[in-house]
Amino acid sequence: MSLALTLERTGLGYGGATVISELDLTVAPGEFLVVVGASGSGKSTLLRGLAGLLPYSGRILADGAPLAGPSAARAMVFQEDGLLPWRSVRRNVELPLRLRGESRASRRARAEEWIRRVGLAGFEDRLPRELSGGMRQRVQLARTLVAEPGAVLMDEPFGALDVQTRAEMQRLLRDVLRTTGATVVFVTHDVDEALLLGDRIVVLGRTGLKTITEPSRERILEEL
Repeated sequence: MSLALTLERTGLGYGGATVISELDLTVAPGEFLVVVGASGSGKSTLLRGLAGLLPYSGRILADGAPLAGPSAARAMVFQEDGLLPWRSVRRNVELPLRLRGESRASRRARAEEWIRRVGLAGFEDRLPRELSGGMRQRVQLARTLVAEPGAVLMDEPFGALDVQTRAEMQRLLRDVLRTTGATVVFVTHDVDEALLLGDRIVVLGRTGLKTITEPSRERILEEL
């Protein structure tokens, strides 16, 4: 089930330093929202707030309920894949299901289905060190989506990939997420990536958050 995410006059920061203040944002269930902004504008801070990883002022709501901390319903995806190097592709993808106590047969079947969906059938027993960067990101995507989160929070997940692999991952992400219905908040500094992926694009800047109507490369760059 997709989640509605809401920030109301929200403040976020680290160690007493405010990074974001008085921010209002609503993300509709099933929406693919892309957040762009200059370095240091608070994009990653916003994601970590939505994930429940930071204290906040104001309100952050998931389906109308205040966030009290992290939840498996709101999954984070990072630029670094975070795969466990001693676990095979299958066992990495199974991990969220194992942590919530699913049977071995169930988690194996579901993991193998998602490995197939991200185009890695035949690589189930490989270790992360035997995979390319793009393949590792496919494993991270499968590990995230196998647990059926209601919202996926993505922090520049393809930023370290070469141009061709990045384009492949963008297409895969768009196609796979259509089948899940999950709400997505996707942070990027790449304007072309934002235009390709987003149902809606917002720019996070010094004056707060601004939705880009009739988005184009030129229009987004004007607001950065």
